[in-house]
Amino acid sequence: MTTHLDRSPHQPRRRPTPSRDPAATRDDPPRVPGLVPITVWRLDDHDDGRPATEPGSGFASCLARRLILTYTSLGETVADLDSDPHVHGAASATGRSYLAITEPAGLSGPDQLGPPASLVTLHWPRPTGPSTVEAVGVLLTACRPIMSEDASVIAAVWSSDPAQPNATFADYEHALRGAAEAAGLTHVLQIVAISAPGEGDQFLYYATETEVVHVVTEAAATRDRQVLHIDLLVFHRKGGSP
Repeated sequence: MTTHLDRSPHQPRRRPTPSRDPAATRDDPPRVPGLVPITVWRLDDHDDGRPATEPGSGFASCLARRLILTYTSLGETVADLDSDPHVHGAASATGRSYLAITEPAGLSGPDQLGPPASLVTLHWPRPTGPSTVEAVGVLLTACRPIMSEDASVIAAVWSSDPAQPNATFADYEHALRGAAEAAGLTHVLQIVAISAPGEGDQFLYYATETEVVHVVTEAAATRDRQVLHIDLLVFHRKGGSP
């Protein structure tokens, strides 16, 4: 694979993880080797002099906007399983419809939705309720009828869960893949998103684990600023367009 550094790619109530650890934000590797390609997103989350309402809010908004612009088109629907205000704001600002779904009962059927959802977002571990494979699998399965054929499901993976203090990234990835498989989805990509204020958005495709660690380490070593880091797992409908 060839690595490319580019400035164009082809949210959250919880805050992204501050990182000053040379090995990234956890003690385990930032990916599960060999499963899927990995892309690094360095996002310019400068605030243009506007005060942030909370630490990390600029990065969360920037990430939500980039995800929506990359994975949806004007007029399409973004379904959000967490009622994330950053995802809602980015969808509204970019001319997408927004649908918050927190339980299967909240789905009224595709005939009442309007345009099918081309992007579904969620947090893992779940911010509310048990983070079980079965519960998320049921919710994702319930979303299938409202998803377009080429829809993407993107899970933002947090670095730690108080209920699972010893869980690793590999544990989270395995659990999410189990839930996705049960819902007829397949894991196709990992995105490592980090903040890079004042540097402009940059994208590193087909990155190796060594390159990922190097980029995160380099960013974390930058003086006088806090680096924000979050991993995203991208899933597609089986049989749909990539």
